[in-house]
Amino acid sequence: MRQAQAVQHMSKVYTFTNGGFTDKYDHITKGRYVIAADIDGYIYKSYESALGREVPLKDHIKCMIEANAGAHYYAQNAYTEKYSRIKTLVDLNKLKINRRDQEGKPCRNAYICLGYVSGGKCWHIDTGLCNNQEKDVWAAFFCDFGLGQPKEVTFKDIAEFNTDKYPNARYFETEVDISGCTDKKDVVKCVYRFLDENRKILGEIAATCEKEAGEVFTRNNGKPMVRFVRFMSLIPRTGRLEDDDADGTYLDAAMEELILDGLPWTDEYLDYVWSVQEANITNLQISNLGNNPLGNDIDAISIIHNVQVG
Repeated sequence: MRQAQAVQHMSKVYTFTNGGFTDKYDHITKGRYVIAADIDGYIYKSYESALGREVPLKDHIKCMIEANAGAHYYAQNAYTEKYSRIKTLVDLNKLKINRRDQEGKPCRNAYICLGYVSGGKCWHIDTGLCNNQEKDVWAAFFCDFGLGQPKEVTFKDIAEFNTDKYPNARYFETEVDISGCTDKKDVVKCVYRFLDENRKILGEIAATCEKEAGEVFTRNNGKPMVRFVRFMSLIPRTGRLEDDDADGTYLDAAMEELILDGLPWTDEYLDYVWSVQEANITNLQISNLGNNPLGNDIDAISIIHNVQVG
């Protein structure tokens, strides 16, 4: 059991747009950075495949940094038309979490997610596994950012697809598939499965959204352009950045069997990889980019919010 020694203070809010970010580290392409006050992070990789060169912090990662969204990391693929499907597996038995404050109230939400960024007006989604309800259950998660309600299920159905309903589940599997796109339609399909210890499917739901072609993806050679993403985080539940405090909350989690179009989704496919609040991350392995990798298709993180930042 982790020892949570919480020191509660009120965070200051720093954003890219309010002038709170320093430009001291704008030039770096790898290594530790400090973005504001004592809010630090680490760039594992900053490379643009389309340009064939490394990219400094200021030209991509900086505008995406969420300084007061708890400790977390992001890993982003190359922006390309080459790939259409990502998938991962989470061993529920390996998850360790405390998302409650000293009064026992939930104060943070945990996310173990896949997603993408794209070139249309509905330009990203977050989807996967979350712990964000009053009760501590692990549930499917789908944040549509403008895609709208899926065809097969409601948002309530997705939230209720959880470990309360499948108490004997050992694994959770999720995938994102855009291979159904046509020259007239943008199609995004997410699939969620709870599996037993023998990998037998206990339950499965799908969430498919359709938009007119171009609303989600631009195209190259007739194929949708996409930058697939994966991340894990433990963010303030209120959504207020000023509540991102040293509250002793923690998360140990891993995404295993990361798959990109049927092949191991290794770091060679990644362009941008960075962490935020490195001071509150005790271990981070992203494919082979950490100092103690667990496997080329595994990401693992250990977060504990003991250091007040901001």
